Amino acid sequence: MDYETFKECVKERIDKKVKKGGRVVINHILKNNGMELDGLVIMEKDSNVAPTIYINSYYEELKMGRSIDSIVDELFEIHKKNRLGFRFNPDLFNDYNNIKKSIVYKVINYEKNKKLLKTIPHKRMLDLAVVYYCLIERSNGGNATALIHNEHIKTWKVSEETLHKDAVENTPELLQSCIKPMSQILNKMAKEMELEGIQPLDMEDDMYVLTNIARINGAACMLYEKVLEEFADYVNSDLYILPSSIHEVIILPKLESYDKELLVSMVREVNSDGVCMDEILSDNVYEYNRKDKMITL
Repeated sequence: MDYETFKECVKERIDKKVKKGGRVVINHILKNNGMELDGLVIMEKDSNVAPTIYINSYYEELKMGRSIDSIVDELFEIHKKNRLGFRFNPDLFNDYNNIKKSIVYKVINYEKNKKLLKTIPHKRMLDLAVVYYCLIERSNGGNATALIHNEHIKTWKVSEETLHKDAVENTPELLQSCIKPMSQILNKMAKEMELEGIQPLDMEDDMYVLTNIARINGAACMLYEKVLEEFADYVNSDLYILPSSIHEVIILPKLESYDKELLVSMVREVNSDGVCMDEILSDNVYEYNRKDKMITL
């Protein structure tokens, strides 16, 4: 079975599982860092918002001998566990005033997203791009969002400057920042995983994780007003900022004991082996200068 036949087969079999009035589509989606994937969307009769389930990896499992029935059953089960229990009125998107309070921003890599950036409003910052999305719904299971495209701001008749201004105002309030010592996070993970024989990690608390309360697209927190300024004052030092992923950054005092070239090597090694391709933010390490209150490479 080739890949196109696989997609059609998945769609047809999921169609049979969906209640009358539902709809099943497979969209080709350009994701972060140039990744292009096929996303299964199962729209129930009572909802017009649904999670996207990427199916590309399931074709590899099929080629390795997994049955198509097993794959379809799992995809439908994923849908049931993650479906969103609300309806979104698409007419709200026709008027910018209806959604302006829900516009937020995130940061992505500039060079790796040139194709995507041609289609969306953005603001370049160092090797990154600030891009904008609408936060439709928030829940413990994640956020329902919609990326803002050039067509949207043309329809709304708003400028990129206005979009940026509103996003800068909204994002820190809707997605509040939080900073925790790296050791605290790792110790909590070890405890939750109930790793027997593992003692609490005895690490210096020089390394801190900065993200937002949703832990999604939290690297943008480094651009929030006064977040780095206040933390730099707290540790009484300039800062290094390590882009752990699009979801978080690691910040640490700029001490003589830390060599920037080694930190860059560490970031690149982690990106190569430990971060999903579509979640990589940058291979560089940033610096925050307390005097200038600026982030630089």
